[in-house]
Amino acid sequence: MPLIRLKRTGFLMTDTPTTPPTVTAALARVDETHYRGTDKRAVRQTTPASVIERHLPLLDIQEGMRVLEIGTGSGYSTALLAELAGPRGTVVSVDVEADLITRATGLHHQAGYTTITSLTGDGYTGAPDHAPFDRLVAWTTPPHLPTAWVEQVRPGGIILAPLVCAPIAYSTAMARVTVANDHTPGPITLSRGQYVPMTTPALNRSRYATVSRVIDGERSPSYISAPWLTATEDQDLAEAVFTRMLNAAHTEPVDIGWPEIEHFKLWTIAHKPAGLTMAQRGKETMVGITTTDNAGFVALFPNTRLVADSATSPALEYVRALIQEWKEHGRPTIDTLGAHTTPTHQGWTLMLDPNPRNTV
Repeated sequence: MPLIRLKRTGFLMTDTPTTPPTVTAALARVDETHYRGTDKRAVRQTTPASVIERHLPLLDIQEGMRVLEIGTGSGYSTALLAELAGPRGTVVSVDVEADLITRATGLHHQAGYTTITSLTGDGYTGAPDHAPFDRLVAWTTPPHLPTAWVEQVRPGGIILAPLVCAPIAYSTAMARVTVANDHTPGPITLSRGQYVPMTTPALNRSRYATVSRVIDGERSPSYISAPWLTATEDQDLAEAVFTRMLNAAHTEPVDIGWPEIEHFKLWTIAHKPAGLTMAQRGKETMVGITTTDNAGFVALFPNTRLVADSATSPALEYVRALIQEWKEHGRPTIDTLGAHTTPTHQGWTLMLDPNPRNTV
């Protein structure tokens, strides 16, 4: 598996892995425009090529492997997988939207691919008639790691999928899971990554939002997601905290840029601080602390900064303390976090461990 090299420039850290020659060659051979159009918007759900390039090396696909892809999209990533698996390999791609499968099948035929099978179906159930697979990759987020996926990948094979790490919104990480001999999840490593929720009957549509509302015609609803608030079952309190978040007027700079701030987010979620809260305010996504009387956040994007109800907010002080603790621990990255799975209905839930994983 290629090593991810972290590069720091001032306070900005990037975690883009060095792309191996096999992936570079595959990217050169596949015509992105053929699948995505000149504006790269030929289909509604499209993962940027740079993100696919960042995640493909984690699969370590070898010549002749059988690969299952969940989420066909434009078909571009499917073609890349076929290039990596080579003429002796096989790629099976599943998507719930029949129109996408019809479109991708035609494009693959035009491009001369003969090792790709495109299927319409619920990706949550995989492709049992075509198993076993050596690799499985998902470009969409399931409610948990499905039993079907683990059963359809051979022991020692790899699953790469975005998985929810905590019962709170926007807590997804890319999990690289090695399948154990008894077809259960084995060793897990994490990297940053966020994909759209899977369209499947198994998905809990609430997505952990405590309060969610479209405001002033915004495209995506603003929300607040806080396990402590959900536990109170006090809707009036939840609305009050939501309103406080929306009206938080104090801002100040923070010396953490993108994408390093994503590592802080997952580290914070792993440590489960009292009052942990994720929030969306207009175009801002934030992680922080709320109480019955105060709110303090780190805005993750589009611009990293601190946001709070006041400069002296106790919640903001707590957030500052969390940032300082993260720095004192060496600004740990997602891939250093420990992770384990716990059984749930029809699969396993991914849980983060606050202590660094054993890399020995």
